[in-house]
Amino acid sequence: MINRKLRSTSQKLKLHIVKYQDGVTSGLRIASLLISIFTIVCIIWYHGFFISPAVKHFISIVVHISLIFYTLKYFILYLYSIDKRKYIKSTLGELIIILLLIGNWIGLSFFGVDFKWFNYNNFEDFYLLFIQFYFLVMIVIDISKASTLLTHIHLSPPAIMMISFFVLISIGTTLLMLPRMTTNGISLVDAMFTATSASCVTGLTVMSTGSSFTFKGQVVIMLLIQFGGLSILSFATFFTIFLTRTSKGLRYQHLVKDLLRDLFSTDHLSDSFKLLREIFMATIIIEFSGVLLLFMYWKTTGLFANDSQTFFYSLFHSISAFNNAGFSLWDDNLMDSAITASYFPQAVIMILVFLGGIGFVTIRDFFNPYVIKERKKYTWKRLQSGSSIILRTTFTLIVVMGILLFCLEYNHSLANKTSIYDKIMTAIFQTVSGRTAGFNMVDVNQFTVPTLLIFMLIMFIGAAPGSTGGGIKVTTFYVLIKSTLATARGQKNIEFQKRTIPFELVDKAYSITLMSLIIIFVSTFILAIVEPSFDLVNLLFESASAFTTCGLSIGASAQFGDIGKLVLIINMYIGRIGTLTIAFALAKRSGESKHQYPDTYFMIG
Repeated sequence: MINRKLRSTSQKLKLHIVKYQDGVTSGLRIASLLISIFTIVCIIWYHGFFISPAVKHFISIVVHISLIFYTLKYFILYLYSIDKRKYIKSTLGELIIILLLIGNWIGLSFFGVDFKWFNYNNFEDFYLLFIQFYFLVMIVIDISKASTLLTHIHLSPPAIMMISFFVLISIGTTLLMLPRMTTNGISLVDAMFTATSASCVTGLTVMSTGSSFTFKGQVVIMLLIQFGGLSILSFATFFTIFLTRTSKGLRYQHLVKDLLRDLFSTDHLSDSFKLLREIFMATIIIEFSGVLLLFMYWKTTGLFANDSQTFFYSLFHSISAFNNAGFSLWDDNLMDSAITASYFPQAVIMILVFLGGIGFVTIRDFFNPYVIKERKKYTWKRLQSGSSIILRTTFTLIVVMGILLFCLEYNHSLANKTSIYDKIMTAIFQTVSGRTAGFNMVDVNQFTVPTLLIFMLIMFIGAAPGSTGGGIKVTTFYVLIKSTLATARGQKNIEFQKRTIPFELVDKAYSITLMSLIIIFVSTFILAIVEPSFDLVNLLFESASAFTTCGLSIGASAQFGDIGKLVLIINMYIGRIGTLTIAFALAKRSGESKHQYPDTYFMIG
């Protein structure tokens, strides 16, 4: 009798769950979205404005209520899930966070045990280290689950990338204008310039990152660098893939496939998912390794006042280096004695810049243990063509340009280096960084005109496709050189490793190069009109540095007026997105014509 009642109750409960599951889930999702947005606004208000104790107490209450809501929401969704084991498995991370919060509350309320890493009474530390990130994740999840706009407006992948960076820059500009982000305030144009430079991982600055921005402002800049380096597109795609479980999943998956095919040349959806996971894992591992090495070294030097400052400097410069951003917390960038006095931090930063500049696909192809094992097992297997071209061209550029820099600047910007080893190390570092990152260990103002021209060339060539660097890309440059040599030799085909490079790539390479040159020319022309007090070489250098997202500067950017800064802002935006991406996003591409007119010939050259 009891078993029969239990079975009847269980069946009624299952029917109730099936009947009301969608309604409960939708209601909680909407409520969660609204609460998340309100809580994020409160946290931004707390950190961005100078507030009274009463407002601070109100914000504390709001956040605690939000935590209670998210805890209840999790267990309600658990009760209304049909497969409870699958639900726990898919939300394990969220469950761990909730259990830690509950455990801390129980320990503090009933046993007097205070876990310092979840101290409710220490409002500043608690939110700085945990709550902000938690709610940032929650709001992204809720927006991705609640919004179906992306699947209805049929935006192309290039358009989505453009919009993503525009939104990131807009958010960064708004945050940097808050009173507590800067020491002495900031104008709208300067905030937009800094946010664009950080989001587009450029490194051009109009205000000192270390002295003009507070710790909170520096954290905002660091996050903009991280999201911009990974590409906000990849970040959004990550949540779409792993955290969105709706009936519209197939439409999202096709969008993800198109996005990653355009970014990383992967055609298979499973390969796209795998590649995206590897991108995030590689980023975490490389940046964490950089943080660890810099922290361990700087801790032994006694350079900073405490471990917290040492860690933050290590974290900031590791993220800035790997993402080829060029931002530094020292007013003199890396000309500070903390860097110039020792080879170790120079080597760590240089390696991070190099790895960020060769691209995620090349990192996987060259460093992945499974791929290395496959190449050893099957001797006929080689690096992918793209990876081989990237590594060969990159090393060639570093060696050649490093030698030229050493020779041209031996008695100029390198004159104050005390030994030949310092000169060599500085020349190598400056060449590696000058291609894409924009860190400087020497005063760029002391460069001779030939050196400035060399750096404009290597900035224009830039880094690898799918990397954190800019420029027309080393593969584009390689195709241009091979095409030119083939034309000079009268060859019809362009070959590499017994493979033919299709004309489609050659045509794309020439298009990218021509469009890039036009943009640099137009921006320099406008700068020459609005900033007539600067030399043409200086204006060209700043324009090229902005477009290639390199960030090396002779200091002119900070002296430009608002119009000149806006020109560089547009340059950085276009350079990060890519000229062809913008052209494809703005132009409606027509289908290929099915007919062909007769050939015509005329004189060229």
